[in-house]
Amino acid sequence: MPLVTSKEIITKGYHEGYAVGAFNAVNMETAQAIIGAATELRSPLIMQITQTTLKYTEFDELAAIAKVLIDRSGIPVALHLDHGRTYEVVMKCLKLGFSSVMIDGSLREDGKTPRTYEENIAITRKVIEPAHALGVTVEGEIGTLGQIGTTEAGALTDPDQAAQFVEDTGVDTLAVAIGTTHGLYRGKPFIDIERLKAIRAKVGIPLVLHGGTGTPDDSIRAAIQNGIAKINIDTFIRVAFYEAVGKVIDEARKQHEEADKKGEPRKYDIRKILAPAREAMKAAVEDRMKVFGSPGKV
Repeated sequence: MPLVTSKEIITKGYHEGYAVGAFNAVNMETAQAIIGAATELRSPLIMQITQTTLKYTEFDELAAIAKVLIDRSGIPVALHLDHGRTYEVVMKCLKLGFSSVMIDGSLREDGKTPRTYEENIAITRKVIEPAHALGVTVEGEIGTLGQIGTTEAGALTDPDQAAQFVEDTGVDTLAVAIGTTHGLYRGKPFIDIERLKAIRAKVGIPLVLHGGTGTPDDSIRAAIQNGIAKINIDTFIRVAFYEAVGKVIDEARKQHEEADKKGEPRKYDIRKILAPAREAMKAAVEDRMKVFGSPGKV
C-alpha cells in the first residue's frame, strides 16, 4: 500500500479516541518487527527514523527497506522523520519521499541547547513551506522534554504559547511536554493531564506524546482521552531487543562450551540471534498498540 501522511491517520484517531503509535526503526529487523506487528493487528502505523540514526546508517538505505515493507503491508503507514533539527535534514527526507516530518525547533542541532521561541517559529515556518507544497505532514514542538530522568530536566508546554505557536506556524500536529521523558525514567513519572487538558482546549489540532516508554498505561489512556493522537516509542523496543539477544547469546555460549568438550566446531549464525530479537520487538510493538487502542482501526 502506498505511503499515507501521518496527518491522515492521526486525525482519524484524534476524532475516534485512539492513538497511532510511532515506532523508531534503526535497521531491517526493527522495521520488519514494526510492520509485522501493525499488519497482524490491522493497526495504522507511523514508522519513524530519527535524525540521530544518521550516525548509524544513511537515511536512503533505511528508507528503501522501509518502503519495500510498507508497500507489501496492505495497511496505512506513514514514513516519518523524528526530531529533525535542521532544515537540511528535513529537505533530505522530503527528497527521499517521506510522507511526514518533524522539525524540532525547541532545541538546537546538538539536541541540548534550547532555541528561543522566535528561533523555533522561524525554522518551523521555513520547513512548512516546502513540506506543505508536497502534501507532507509537519509536526512541531513547543516545550522541552527531559532527556533521561525526571521532568525537572525540561520546560513543560505553556497552553497559551502552544496556541500561539500553532497560529504562527501552521503545523499539522504538535508535540507537547507534559512530564514525559526520552529514555527511561528515574523515579515515578508525573504526567500533567490537567496541563494537557488546557492545551487541548486552546489548540485545535492533534497532539503528540514523546517519551512514551515507561509512561504508566493509565496515564497513556488519560492522555489519549485528552487530545494525544500520536505516541512515540523507541526505548521500549530497544529493551526488548537487548533482553532477547542476551538470552540467545547466553545459550550460544553454553552450546559452544559443549561443542568444545566434544571436540566439535563452534557454530556462528547471526540469524539465530536476530530472529528471536525481531520477534521480541514485534511483541513489544503489539503490546503498545493494544494500549493505544489502534488494533483493528485500518
